Amino acid sequence: MTTTTASKTSPGISNTLAAEWTKLRSVRSTWIVVVFAAVVSVGFSVLFSFLTERAFRNLPTGQTTDFDSAGTAMVGMNLGLILVSVLGVLAVSGEYSTGMMRLTLAITPRRGRVLVSKAVVVGLPAFALGTVFAAAAFFTGQLVLGGNPSIPTLGLGGPGVLRSLLGWGAEFAAFALLALSFGVLTRSAAGAIATAIGFIFAPAILGALLPAWVQRDVLAYFPASAAEQLSTAQLKTDSATYLGPLAGGGTLLTWVAVALVVAFSLMGKRDSG
Repeated sequence: MTTTTASKTSPGISNTLAAEWTKLRSVRSTWIVVVFAAVVSVGFSVLFSFLTERAFRNLPTGQTTDFDSAGTAMVGMNLGLILVSVLGVLAVSGEYSTGMMRLTLAITPRRGRVLVSKAVVVGLPAFALGTVFAAAAFFTGQLVLGGNPSIPTLGLGGPGVLRSLLGWGAEFAAFALLALSFGVLTRSAAGAIATAIGFIFAPAILGALLPAWVQRDVLAYFPASAAEQLSTAQLKTDSATYLGPLAGGGTLLTWVAVALVVAFSLMGKRDSG
């Protein structure tokens, strides 16, 4: 009887999606995070491209011979990745801290529906933002780098460029969803953000300090390393963390799926506050 009543009164998926989207876009912090993400993703990338264009002649021969034009133009995207992870956390942490999650789950008792709706309204915009920021950084960066005739530049049809632009969208979406899951698991903004940042930067920080077999058999399967297989245009097949785009994408998708399943499991068992 209780189940029948809940199913009749519980909002449908379209209403839940609309409610979650309204909550996300109506909060000032959402737009602050988006603006800062745009500034650091595109702005820092352009600045780095400008500095590289000026200093290119002084770079070691090895760096100029194997110059990564696409990677240079989008170097700021990693900073934007931190901020989009913050966006994923904010989609849930505020409701837990204020107790609004109790009201949300009272209106929509089906917690899986709430979590799926949050994932959609966070993941899709994150994908769009990542792709747009990457495209803006790439094309502007190529114009800046092109000011030096010694620097090889790329167009959209260049090797790995289109995959890289879409890969950044996928990476933004994946880390936003991971952060969303961490927010549900920890119910703490600080804890979830710290965990997400650890996943982003731990491989880069620890990689050079660890034995090659650890990099190859363990670190390569961390979310950040797997995501790089999608967002890096000029992949190095001799790298210890090389997986390839297909394996990297599958690994990243697995991480996101597992995180959301665990979040759903705990969301259904624990109290909402």
